[in-house]
Amino acid sequence: MLTNLGYSHNNKERIVAPLPMSAVYNKQQFISQFVSLHQQSTQLVLVSQLLSTPLPGINCEYWIIYDDLNQPVACAGANTVMSDPSVGYVGLFEAKEQQAGTAVLRAATEWLRRGGVSQFEPVRQILGPVNLTTWLQYRLRVDTDKTPSMSFEPRHPEFYQECFAQAGYVKAVDYYTTFFEINQMIAGFERYLKGATLESYGMALQPWNTLDFPASLNPDRNPDLSPQDNVAKRVYDLSIVLFRGKELFDEGLSRENHRQIVLNDMISRPEVDNASLLDLSWFIVEPSTGEDIGYLAAWKEGDTLVLKTVGFVPKVRKSKVYAIALLETIKRARTAWGCIRAAGALMNENSSAISEYLSGPATRHTYRLYVHQPTTTVRDHDGDANETNNKMNEHAQTTATATTSQKTSASLTSSANDQLKQQQLRLAHMNQRMKHPRSQGRPMARL
Repeated sequence: MLTNLGYSHNNKERIVAPLPMSAVYNKQQFISQFVSLHQQSTQLVLVSQLLSTPLPGINCEYWIIYDDLNQPVACAGANTVMSDPSVGYVGLFEAKEQQAGTAVLRAATEWLRRGGVSQFEPVRQILGPVNLTTWLQYRLRVDTDKTPSMSFEPRHPEFYQECFAQAGYVKAVDYYTTFFEINQMIAGFERYLKGATLESYGMALQPWNTLDFPASLNPDRNPDLSPQDNVAKRVYDLSIVLFRGKELFDEGLSRENHRQIVLNDMISRPEVDNASLLDLSWFIVEPSTGEDIGYLAAWKEGDTLVLKTVGFVPKVRKSKVYAIALLETIKRARTAWGCIRAAGALMNENSSAISEYLSGPATRHTYRLYVHQPTTTVRDHDGDANETNNKMNEHAQTTATATTSQKTSASLTSSANDQLKQQQLRLAHMNQRMKHPRSQGRPMARL
């Protein structure tokens, strides 16, 4: 283990060691303490599944700090990344107070910087908060809007931002969920599409509620499941094709991990109307070949349509296919499910601006991914010094998730791009600092 943590509670110095995770019962202890610290979490079932499921090719460790009454006051986890072991994540973070939260984050960060206890090569970069993999929820919500978080958004006290700052973390990149009045959004997309249809592109929509989604979550129990009905496999296979090579994308997450953790998490959230999920989510297919061209995952949450993940194969990204499928979903959410607003989930600045160009003014929730900015030079596994603080932060600016609209903004036609040229030039200038010629990340696609 590392050196013990010095943690002062009620003006009394207390030394607390990290909790070793060499035995199964310790994982269960960590899960129970995480649950006790985060009553508002939307992912309590998921955390248990995640920690009990083997994830290939990672090193991980977990910490809990207790007060003088032996009650948990903070916890965190750290792990190397499946697809790039030179990068580390700090996550599974919860705290009742700032001082304890900062202490446990520092311990997790130090563990990654040192390569554990000589278990692996020290990482060159640490990002957080990320709960083991970017296929799942990550980041902190940092806006001041009073609207409660949606089920896919992080929920936490405001002082978490200060915990990360005090532990040496700075902003890597911000993301946004944009909320639109649904009639306004429909009108904007209709103006852009000018009557274009999927049929004119030789495409068709295949709703998930016409397929055997439940059976696809347990294929071993359903040996007669047809390839077409295997929704889980089709979503996973498309995700690998669509997002491979993107920064932060964990290609090491297996099909079984995806089915057991990602999809089961989505349908287990009490806020998600599962009937609407199956009715409003589609595959976009090419009937002449039977090929899956893309997919859209969406559901109703309260009075809001959540547009969570949209992805298409490269050959149609510069067409209007994306916008047509999206408009069909938005219209159905309004007429069949009574939705009065729509939320485009977890987009970057450029994608949010394009969405607002098409759909009009929006309310935003803002999420931040942090990068650790070391105060001293750390040697990497080749024996060379890592870049200075500013360069590491600059590199992290490029380590941004390929979110829903990032992947779909390329679907705009050339005429729409002409209209957006001035706005994109401005956004390119705004995002200049997020570029780095040596960047080598990988990022995520998730449901």
